[in-house]
Amino acid sequence: MLWVAPDAQAACRDEEAVRRVAEGVLAAAGVRTAAAAGPALLAAAFAVQSANLPNVTAGTDTATGEPLGPVGPAPHLARSVERALAARPRGADLTGGSRLVGWERAERAVLDDSRDRLAAAWPEMLTELRICVAQVALLEGRAIDGFTDFATHGAVYVNRARLGASPRGLPGPVRFAEALLHEGTHTRCNAAQLSSPFLTAAADGVDPVRTPLRADPRPLAGLFQQAVVLTRCTELYRRLLNAEHTTATAAEHTTATPALAARRDRLSSDARQAIGTLRQHRGSLTAHGLAVLGECDALLRPTAV
Repeated sequence: MLWVAPDAQAACRDEEAVRRVAEGVLAAAGVRTAAAAGPALLAAAFAVQSANLPNVTAGTDTATGEPLGPVGPAPHLARSVERALAARPRGADLTGGSRLVGWERAERAVLDDSRDRLAAAWPEMLTELRICVAQVALLEGRAIDGFTDFATHGAVYVNRARLGASPRGLPGPVRFAEALLHEGTHTRCNAAQLSSPFLTAAADGVDPVRTPLRADPRPLAGLFQQAVVLTRCTELYRRLLNAEHTTATAAEHTTATPALAARRDRLSSDARQAIGTLRQHRGSLTAHGLAVLGECDALLRPTAV
């Protein structure tokens, strides 16, 4: 079960449920799983269901082994990128494509800084993210900014451009911390909805709706996840702005504060838009979904710094 506030125990239960489902699929097909874990385990189960059975004991995992740690290119992750590109809406700009790249030392340092800032601003959320996100894969190319794929559940994919400062003055480690929270929340939602759906069966009959984060209309399920993502990211920036201590230098803090406030306000506005649209379709939400939506509303109320 998902709540907008981080809940490590619930996250552990939901991740265990995902693992059991994947192992059940593989066991039914007579596939050994001893050498597969995390995203590789899910990728093997997905391949079995797609009648594309791999040798799951022969896969190469280039991850560091730490939760929320960097991972290098691997075949099962590259297949997720291919699926993400294929799912882009018709007419989307695919110039530059999108591909997995390895992590440079300086990029790993930014990842470390991002995790440190999450630890300082919202330690409970970092704990939950470490439970849900096993690996952080780095993308290059303009086609995709970031995504998750349930076929490699536990891996999140983020464009390396997010490691650098934004034109409006957001520091790179802050941008990447937001990206980790954004994609990690999608991962959390994907696991939670297996046992506690947010939407009723009637939602399948609702036409796609406009959403804050995508130009193309999306199903209600996508909008629901956006509402949770945007609310959590708003709260992250509120906490960063309210923090008594910062890991940034004094000069960086002076230039970054207006950018942090602007980003918080934009995220809050988008979250309210998402919630408003979902309220129009409240009959398609389960009791759990309505409760999560109410929590989003409550968390967005304190917007002043």
